[in-house]
Amino acid sequence: MFPHANEIIPRMWLGNRYAASNEDDFLLKHNITTVFNASKDIPFHDSVKMRYRIAVDDNLRPSEIANMTKWAPEIVYTVLKEYNAGKPILVHCAAGMQRSAAIVAMFLIAYKHMTADEAMQYIRERRPIAFTPAPNFEDSIRHFEYYYYNDLIPKIKGSVTEASQ
Repeated sequence: MFPHANEIIPRMWLGNRYAASNEDDFLLKHNITTVFNASKDIPFHDSVKMRYRIAVDDNLRPSEIANMTKWAPEIVYTVLKEYNAGKPILVHCAAGMQRSAAIVAMFLIAYKHMTADEAMQYIRERRPIAFTPAPNFEDSIRHFEYYYYNDLIPKIKGSVTEASQ
């Protein structure tokens, strides 16, 4: 049995709907007040102060993958902004396997300057159920990687390189 959430890097948690709904067991224990909810209908817990919804279904429809791809730069920018403000963050979807894992992978590309493959492997090492049996939003992750590293989107403020200058 896998835990409801795993810490990917300090203060960055990847999890499922149960981690997001259990204040005493998870949210309070880890001081989570910022949640990125990668679903169209999973409710936020009342204790969550900063709520961000990424309204994407995990049904492999091209339109849903296109939505993730389209909104990726804004999503990653917002995750970086909250993370760099020192907030503990939970990124979740129903199972913590696909949508939320894709968002965390794109965050790692921008924050730690990883490749898509490195980011997905890094996440799998910390949350083994992530991207199983295969990454459903791999096209979105690779699209973000390509555009990020080829300067086709502005470098996102708050990346490790910028923060260390």
